[in-house]
Amino acid sequence: MAAEEKQQINDVLETLVSVTEKSGKLRKDLKQDIHESVSKLRKLFSHLMNQLETVKHEYSKYREEVKNATNVAASGGHSHPTRQVAPSLDHTPQSGTNAGRQVPTSGGGDRKKLFSEVVKQLDTDKRYRITLKPKEDSITTDQIKHQLKESINPTDIKVGIKAVKTIKDKGLLIETGSEEERNILSAEISNKLGDRLDIIQHKLRKPRIIIYNVPDETTTENVEATIRTQNPELQTNDESMQPKFRYKNKRGKYNIVMEVSPQARKQLLQTKLKIGWEICNTADYLVPTRCFKCSRFNHKHYECRSAETCPHCTGNHKMKECTAAASEQKCINCITHNRYSKEGKVNENHSALSKDCTSLQAVLKRYRSNIEY
Repeated sequence: MAAEEKQQINDVLETLVSVTEKSGKLRKDLKQDIHESVSKLRKLFSHLMNQLETVKHEYSKYREEVKNATNVAASGGHSHPTRQVAPSLDHTPQSGTNAGRQVPTSGGGDRKKLFSEVVKQLDTDKRYRITLKPKEDSITTDQIKHQLKESINPTDIKVGIKAVKTIKDKGLLIETGSEEERNILSAEISNKLGDRLDIIQHKLRKPRIIIYNVPDETTTENVEATIRTQNPELQTNDESMQPKFRYKNKRGKYNIVMEVSPQARKQLLQTKLKIGWEICNTADYLVPTRCFKCSRFNHKHYECRSAETCPHCTGNHKMKECTAAASEQKCINCITHNRYSKEGKVNENHSALSKDCTSLQAVLKRYRSNIEY
């Protein structure tokens, strides 16, 4: 073979090697570009999903509020009776207590409030209260009331009094319309009657949230540090999150309940928390105190003095022994409310454990009014 032909063959081989190397480099660069694009798309999709979950949560929340507002607004007309909201329903309901709540009209007319006005009122219907107790045992509740009326004029200090109730141990509970009014009234009582009365200001409780399906290795001791480490976008301080307890759900997974500040609550409810290898959902934790013995609210079974009451049929047996069909169910709390209510009645043909129970919704509403959202 001639030298010239060998040189041509070598040139062709070098060209092929060069083309192969360039092709490999191009494939590598193309593969890297594809990976980067896919990664960006995944992040964008995850962000959109988080926004969608937030919108869905807010929509569900406002849908429920509008539903409640509709019921409240419907009770404001003259052609229908006032819709009653069941009270807390303790062992000894107070007769004559008006549990109904109407939507007042403005300017003395018959105009019903708009949904937006009613929802706003529901959101801001908090309880700002103080308790007055005598420093001397000889002072009675009637004397406290007399001293208040003699010494303090709410009109002069521009304070609206929503309620005045007598409580145990010769105490007096006063409720105002706002935190500012409560502070003004407390200062006025302290200035004029501080030598005779002890003043206790009731603070709103911090909200609680539940974190679903946390990893098994996540406990109340390490969950706070884990959340802060893996979710740096959350702007919280050391006192904004306090783990309370952990429990196992029906699926064998763990849920953790935390007490948080109002600001931290808003952030946590709008975020899917990264905990370990899991992405965890959150929600408000609002569970009423319910007696397992008598099925009523606001006390525990070891404090109960009532008879055994089945939550499904109101019979004098345990829930596991109940054989009543769904159509035969009765709610002991709604029955008690209807027995003592002087106006409208509520539906009582359901189990006391039903989430749609009017009495349960009334208790939850009272709980919300004492929480600092």
